[in-house]
Amino acid sequence: MKGKQHTLILTLIFLITYLPTMSQTFTMGKKCKALLDEANGLLDAESYTEALAKLDEFSGSCKTKDAKEIAATSKAEAYNGLQQYDQAIREAEVALKITKDKSLLAHFQKGIALNELGDSVGSKSELQKVIELTEMNQNTSERANNYALMARIYSRQLNDRDSADIYLDKAIELSPENTAYIIQKGDMNLYYNEYEEAYANYDEALRKGHDPLDISISRTKVSLKKLENKYGTNKANELRDKMTSDEKEVLCSDLSKALNLGWEDMSMDMFSALICN
Repeated sequence: MKGKQHTLILTLIFLITYLPTMSQTFTMGKKCKALLDEANGLLDAESYTEALAKLDEFSGSCKTKDAKEIAATSKAEAYNGLQQYDQAIREAEVALKITKDKSLLAHFQKGIALNELGDSVGSKSELQKVIELTEMNQNTSERANNYALMARIYSRQLNDRDSADIYLDKAIELSPENTAYIIQKGDMNLYYNEYEEAYANYDEALRKGHDPLDISISRTKVSLKKLENKYGTNKANELRDKMTSDEKEVLCSDLSKALNLGWEDMSMDMFSALICN
């Protein structure tokens, strides 16, 4: 998203810097969370068409109000990424209908789409709605959640690392007991190929009581991305021949823990059999 969006981004940075954001906390079961995590991974990778397919699967399986809202706003993000702005607006409006005009993400995505279509008045109207929503929210934990939400948007969709760091640090400061924000910090460091920082974030979350399975999976993903970028391949047989013994020890330790704790991933089972046994 370039060119015309620049003004919108600058406006958002100015407005949201001084305002708390409207709460959007989503709760869902294990299967739905796994599907959403896959969709988010595809959005992170800018694989928008594949993300839409995964979000359709998510929508078909997850029927709560929260799930419907996050499916619609995530689809809006994907359509914005594909520069299909009319579709992005339609999905944003689905979320706004579900939430009675209170979805922060929907207003945000709709504002981006309208700006790209040249409707600066409409995009400013969406930003004004964001302001109105944020001014009503005085709940500290909800405000922390929304700072984390804005960090995700700035990192993934606007590629603004500095703003993302500011918002996520605010979330952690407001709610230091919420290990999900520390995990998000690790995920963001991983996104920017800062591997040691990501490891440290995940280990900190583990010390503070986060689910060991999530930590082992996250650490495994760090090792895999680090090795893939270092050796230029993600093929197990090639990595087996190229990685050092120390790299293998770190990867296999985390992978084995994740599988033993219940990670159900056939490709990782096969990877482990080839690399670690």
